[in-house]
Amino acid sequence: MSDQPPESVPPAVDDYGDREKYRQKRRKPRSPRDLDESSISKVIEEAYDLVPEIGEGYRWYDWPYRSLRWLGSGWRRKLFPGRAGNWIWSGVNYLIPFAEHDRDKVWPLDDLHHNLFVPKDEHVKVAGIWAIELFPPAELHAFEHALRKNGWQRRQRWASHEEDNSTVLERSRSGGGAWWWRLIDVVKRDSKWFVPDGVEADLPPQFEVIHLRAIQVGAGLTAVLAEFTLTEVAATSLDEEWHRRHEPMMLPTKGGGRPRNFDRQWSAYWQTQTKRRDLHDAARDWMSKMVPGYFAIHKSAQPLFDLLLFEQLDPTEEPYVELAHEERIKRSNALRALGLDDHRFHHVTSEHLPNLVLSPLNDHLHEALGDAPTWTLWGNRDAIIEAIGKDTLSMVGGSAERAISYRVKYMYNMQVMLAVSEFLHVSNKRYAAIRDHASTRHGKFKPAALRELRRNLLTLSLNIATVRRDVTEFWKSPVWRWDGGAEFDYVPTPWTKFRDEKAGRKPDKPTSFNKEVRKQHNKQFRQLAQADRDYRDILSTVASLGASVDAFKIGRWALFVAIVSLIVAMGTIALADAGCSSLVHQLLGWPSGVQCQTLP
Repeated sequence: MSDQPPESVPPAVDDYGDREKYRQKRRKPRSPRDLDESSISKVIEEAYDLVPEIGEGYRWYDWPYRSLRWLGSGWRRKLFPGRAGNWIWSGVNYLIPFAEHDRDKVWPLDDLHHNLFVPKDEHVKVAGIWAIELFPPAELHAFEHALRKNGWQRRQRWASHEEDNSTVLERSRSGGGAWWWRLIDVVKRDSKWFVPDGVEADLPPQFEVIHLRAIQVGAGLTAVLAEFTLTEVAATSLDEEWHRRHEPMMLPTKGGGRPRNFDRQWSAYWQTQTKRRDLHDAARDWMSKMVPGYFAIHKSAQPLFDLLLFEQLDPTEEPYVELAHEERIKRSNALRALGLDDHRFHHVTSEHLPNLVLSPLNDHLHEALGDAPTWTLWGNRDAIIEAIGKDTLSMVGGSAERAISYRVKYMYNMQVMLAVSEFLHVSNKRYAAIRDHASTRHGKFKPAALRELRRNLLTLSLNIATVRRDVTEFWKSPVWRWDGGAEFDYVPTPWTKFRDEKAGRKPDKPTSFNKEVRKQHNKQFRQLAQADRDYRDILSTVASLGASVDAFKIGRWALFVAIVSLIVAMGTIALADAGCSSLVHQLLGWPSGVQCQTLP
């Protein structure tokens, strides 16, 4: 990313209009304040001079603000105790963002803290998206149903195998088939792309073609890896949003709570990240609709990877060139708008994917992207092509983006293993939900609830036991030395090396990222296995207590039914004889002394 000042200066104020047009009337002159000579204080003073504090003007929100503050203060607050007083001050807080929104419009356009500065000569392109769905034993039926429903069972003429997908799947899960195979290629209807054995379909407008690959992990876990090739418009839409002029915005909150005001910088963060998330959501929604597996069935987002290629910025470039403080902040903010973080001490890289960095999503810095499991491969396009060799370009028609995305096949196994990490995370949440659900339902179990409990525990235990065995074997298998088995390492960033050299320290040695993921898998599997045993013991006891309560209730109903039956039987006996000696006649006739006469 260029660090030349002329390229990072925003448009002139005149391009946006005169700041004076935002000046608002004030009820009374401002009192002079003792301010220091810093530029920050002057900027703040100018902004508050143009837009008065809330309650000091004649805007629509000033009148209710002053009224509510008057009601909630002094002797009046004693008239509105408790909930009424809270409502008054909630109204006061609700109005404050509207005044802040007006002030956001008058911050200077060269203010580093309220604007986003994106170099004009820097551009980014989304070169590909990969989403993963998992099919452990309990969810295999969903995969088989998807193959039948979508018509993906047919044999592919250009495939290396002769069987249809259902047959290959059955053989692979029995331990005697391929460990990966091309599932299907789905091409956008009326697309200019030619894909052998591809099927045409109505795809989301962002995608040109979707390549589906099945990867078998052991015998009991099948992963479906979908590669989404974007249209040119979708691939460049993020860059257009990144460079677009963003004005302050108001964002409503769910439930009608206090709205949020964003200045130009935060508006750029939110809208640029939202544009990137729209691409992710389109890919995940298509997967959930066409190939629903473990994540879709349990209402969780599928793990997703995207590839971002820059024209200027190279996060792996060495030696590191120290930037001025302001330029470094500008570059950091520009990357944050895309959903990237350059404040890390270590990068995750692989020699199989040179000059590319693998980064997890930091939802604390990138709120609009959400907390869905997302990983980003990012780097400089020209540097990557130079590292992998230009021979790869001829294989994909000379497209640098396609050549680099083709290279991502070297990390397919790692993508699946990171999806397993998310599988374990979701499974842990399901165990917790079952535990909490059981505690709240204690004493209220019904047969349907017991059947649901048994089903949930059975599917969870079956999935965990099977996936644990298969993943353990997969880590040990020789496939890591073949296609898809890239080794990743934690390496110091160029900035970290520069800092260490400057301080006279030796840089940290690279450590294996693969081993760390494997270590975390083993730890999580042990925890889930122990949780499964504990929950089974606890839930069995809870279920027994619930069944005892049901038995007691049934006993009470049985006693009630017996009493009713006795009454009915006595009535039947009383009415059985209609003569003068019947019990009914004796009970009804005795008090009045009526004599019984037998008809001739």
